[in-house]
Amino acid sequence: MSPFRSFVPGLTLALALALPLAMPFSSSAAVTYTMEEAVNQALKVNPGVESAGHSLDAAESGRKAARAGFGPSVGLNYGATLYDKDRPARNARKEYSYGITVSQPLFTGFNLLNAYQKAALQEDEKKLQLENTRLSIAGQVQARFLAYLKAQENIRSTQRSLERSRAQLALARASYEVGARPRLDVLQAELDVSRNEAVLIQSENSRDICRAELNTLLNLKVDSDIDYVGDLKTVPFKGTLDTCLERAFRQRPDLRLAQLAVDIARKDQGMARSAFFPQLAATFKWSSEGDTPRAAGSKYAGSDYNQWQAGITAGWSIFESGRDYYSTKKEGSNIAALEAQLRGAFNDSAYAIKACLSSVQDTLRMIEVARRAVASAQESYADAKMRYELQLGTNLDLLTAQSDLAEAELSLISAQTDYLSALSALYVAMGEINPGLKSNTR
Repeated sequence: MSPFRSFVPGLTLALALALPLAMPFSSSAAVTYTMEEAVNQALKVNPGVESAGHSLDAAESGRKAARAGFGPSVGLNYGATLYDKDRPARNARKEYSYGITVSQPLFTGFNLLNAYQKAALQEDEKKLQLENTRLSIAGQVQARFLAYLKAQENIRSTQRSLERSRAQLALARASYEVGARPRLDVLQAELDVSRNEAVLIQSENSRDICRAELNTLLNLKVDSDIDYVGDLKTVPFKGTLDTCLERAFRQRPDLRLAQLAVDIARKDQGMARSAFFPQLAATFKWSSEGDTPRAAGSKYAGSDYNQWQAGITAGWSIFESGRDYYSTKKEGSNIAALEAQLRGAFNDSAYAIKACLSSVQDTLRMIEVARRAVASAQESYADAKMRYELQLGTNLDLLTAQSDLAEAELSLISAQTDYLSALSALYVAMGEINPGLKSNTR
């Protein structure tokens, strides 16, 4: 037997023994995200954010291209001409020429200045669009994350309700078998179990959908088994309407975008007005001719074969049948329209702040009401269960108490989710990214 064959079984045995030991270290641990981690991850890898970043890069290149308009332009040319026969006096049958042309704009009626300033404003616009996209993505992730947590809490609450229903079904069956209770109690208990099972299936489906949406926002595979962890703990917020409005007017990207749109329109108006001014430019040309590809003279011109020219050109369009006038007037109307839109944007943002702040305050009160309802429902259920076990209460009373307790628990979960959702919407309305919805008492 060859040494190689004798070595292979030993290697196989060694791998077989080592593989079980290596598996725990090579298996990937479950990936978890808190809300803050999920938002930060989405801001890094979400395709929408990536697209806005590339648009910003394009706008920066556009600004640099507009800046180049202030500098000189240099052009090179080369030509070759073949005639069917020699021509008289200084003209050969073959002619070659090359030259250099330099042009420098001196005055363009402020067209170049306005074009550059417009490009710079457009770069700022893309920056704000990137910021606005990031703000929108953060709000979407938080909304879906809270919906996911709500579904998880609903599952836990429904599982507790299902346990109570199954316990009641077992008790009803035992009582029926000994003749202490009618079969109607068993049937009603079975119906209650089925209802809770249906609610549990719905809650699990909602959780899976929310997970898929979060995976999509985080640029993950839609079926990735990611565990999003957190709770619905109430986060205090002490901001007043005036402070919220001040922060919104100062920070919201869409408001600054609306103002930038007005500024860009003013630059367009300046570019339209440039048609009323003369256009001045300085030029310099140098050329060389000859009857060889070097274009360095011919038998007719041994030394006098190159020349240069320098000068200033001026052009002024005097009459365009009203085109320039109406173009300028059109830009003025655009400015007025955008200024009106800007005022409307400020009004809309003020309304959004007021609505979100009211929702935060109202849902906070709803949480307290829901907590009291849960406490009362728990006490009512405990009393109904005791009375049923002592055969002093009916099965319907117990099932009603169970249903009320389940409904109260779900209402509390909804109130807690609504509060955090309203708080997230308020931060978005103020133009702030608060990834983990941390306490902010300003």
